[in-house]
Amino acid sequence: MKLKNYLKGLLFFFIPFIILLLIIHTFYYFDIFSNQIMKYLKIIIILISSLTSGFYIGYTSNNKGYLNGLKLSLIIIILFFISNLFISKFKFITLIYYLIIGIVITIGSMIGINKKEK
Repeated sequence: MKLKNYLKGLLFFFIPFIILLLIIHTFYYFDIFSNQIMKYLKIIIILISSLTSGFYIGYTSNNKGYLNGLKLSLIIIILFFISNLFISKFKFITLIYYLIIGIVITIGSMIGINKKEK
């Protein structure tokens, strides 16, 4: 698969991620959402972004969408891991968080390749 498709997959991950985070943080700023709701919304946003990027990668791949999804998830996990090194200490829960991101991207790519073939 071409590098261009992976870069587009990254865009399909980061554009909804950034836009949705800006929206919920605006609501949080005006005290519409509480801290507890923000925790759950951040997880939902990362899952939605992961699913859309995985779906795109699967839809554009010719075969074995799960492998392309794993490659994209590895790229995203490495980016998050590098940014996490500068922001905070590494925790075990972060590893589980990254594993969930990888699984959701892989599932999204399998869904995307199945929608393409029909």
